[in-house]
Amino acid sequence: MVPAIRAFVRGLLIDTPRVEQAESVIAELASNSLRHTPSGTPGGVVAVTVTVRPGWARVAVSDSGNGAWSRPAITECGGDYGRGLLLVDALADKVGHDADDQGQTMWAEFS
Repeated sequence: MVPAIRAFVRGLLIDTPRVEQAESVIAELASNSLRHTPSGTPGGVVAVTVTVRPGWARVAVSDSGNGAWSRPAITECGGDYGRGLLLVDALADKVGHDADDQGQTMWAEFS
């Protein structure tokens, strides 16, 4: 599924200068959703949203996670998990996490 998501984002942002960064970020966010939330189980759903405006793009992954999540500290990223979010932080201009009763959304913005 992640390769299809990468291709979807690449197709939408192909003419933008940050397409490679956005593609890498969306792959990490989608992988996390599939690996760490009920969205990765049979029947689970992951939604990808791409918003484009002149000079700006936002990619987002929504899933059925409960939103009980906090960004790991850099010192916690030496184990098996967390390094991908360091990559997301390094590649995107702004990163965020929203949660509500329906699930959660991780998003990244590029100027």
